[in-house]
Amino acid sequence: MEEKEELKEVKEELKKEEEEIEELRERLRNLEEKVKKLESTAKASNIRAAELQRELDYMRERYRRDLEEQRRFGHEKLVLDVLSVLDDLERALSASKASRDFDSLLKGVEMIYGQLRKVLEKHGVAEIEVEGREFDPFTAEAVETVPSREHPPNTVIRVLQRGYRLHHKVIRPARVAVSVSEEEVT
Repeated sequence: MEEKEELKEVKEELKKEEEEIEELRERLRNLEEKVKKLESTAKASNIRAAELQRELDYMRERYRRDLEEQRRFGHEKLVLDVLSVLDDLERALSASKASRDFDSLLKGVEMIYGQLRKVLEKHGVAEIEVEGREFDPFTAEAVETVPSREHPPNTVIRVLQRGYRLHHKVIRPARVAVSVSEEEVT
């Protein structure tokens, strides 16, 4: 009898072990499925990453080309406006050669000067007004000092070369004569 009981115990142990093996096989199949899904996801992610990298490279190249084009042709509108002023200047010179009338030439040149100033203003260029104001080293360059009793010290009394801003940036400071007190000179 003991043998039967032992046999029964062995059979039960075998059955438990087979159930454990089946559970492990099922778990293995689940893990293999998960690995396949993860591999598939990783492959898709790698493909997408490569696509995005190509797109980024394309956008960088396009941006570089656009910047280069902007550098080369960004002033096209200004140039076209200046060319129309140049055309008017050529017509004025031609007419003055034919008529030899200084007054007409002067009037024509003054009109063209006004046109050119309007073109520059249209494109954001403005003259820096400094005459009669306190000297500001950010907008003007003092190239001369003049002793003066009529003007307070450090006042711009004469503009030797006009200064200009492009929008809010000083692109050329004015060159000016600045007053100093007579005591400073001696």
